[in-house]
Amino acid sequence: MITKGRPWLQKQIKRIEETNSNFKGDIQKIKNIEPNVFNEFNYWTPLKLAFLNFTLDVCAIVANKKFERKNYIDLFAGSGINKTKGKYDDFLIGSPFIALLNHNKKFTKFFFCESDTAYYNVLKKRIDILKLDAICYPNKCECKIDEILNEITKDDKNYNFFFIDPYSLEFSWDCMKKILNIRSDILITFMTNSLWRTIKSEESTGNGHDALNRVFGNDSWKKVKKEEDLIEIYKNNILKERPDAVMLNTKIKSKGNFYYDMIFITHKTGGNNPWLDPVRDAKEEIEKHTDEVVKSLLEIIKKRQKTLC
Repeated sequence: MITKGRPWLQKQIKRIEETNSNFKGDIQKIKNIEPNVFNEFNYWTPLKLAFLNFTLDVCAIVANKKFERKNYIDLFAGSGINKTKGKYDDFLIGSPFIALLNHNKKFTKFFFCESDTAYYNVLKKRIDILKLDAICYPNKCECKIDEILNEITKDDKNYNFFFIDPYSLEFSWDCMKKILNIRSDILITFMTNSLWRTIKSEESTGNGHDALNRVFGNDSWKKVKKEEDLIEIYKNNILKERPDAVMLNTKIKSKGNFYYDMIFITHKTGGNNPWLDPVRDAKEEIEKHTDEVVKSLLEIIKKRQKTLC
């Protein structure tokens, strides 16, 4: 069980916010490396990052009991630092440093792909300044996925956690299929709104069909009748590739109509995966909140106000 409500979310955001993290000295060092290069985030992004951080907590504990070597693979790594879009410059660590700082002792090897040259260069410098051991690729994940998979499957005693966080529709089914076919836990951002907008805006011209086929691996998306069908079709495609998959999807949403889903994918274990219960609790907590709550919590965390409105 986990603490319920906004106190839980506030605690999770503190773990990744620059001035409250246990690694605030390290975060200041990496912020000083090319301080004008960062990923800007909307206020729903901390919900995603908090869920990633919590899921890594759970998975690392489970994996530590069974596996000597544990790999973390981040296929859209970014710059390593995120800044809010808005009035205040609030900084949170991105997924690479959530793994490298909060979970450095739990994983034995780290792999990062980032195709944006500016983001890759600064991420590499930020990792190097902290003398952390990680492999960074200045490439699209499609170019390096075979190399990464060859490395992490040399030994069947490895545990592999993939974080897949595309900006929009960049992640192909060809890559997903390869990852599904090795023993791995996967947390993937499924851009539900973006996919739906592509279908609706391009349905008369067909210009978006190739992009959609690439994401789904086929034209199964054409069966969609409403937005909510998209994730079910994608999950069904996953099950065809990995029949023993257990999936948990979590909505990351704004106060308005925008949202996307985080799909956690693991393998079925004996007893119906009882270790997943804390992740299910975290899903419920994340889905209670929107970007507006995150914004208010950052006001408290940064001591700009004392209580929630």
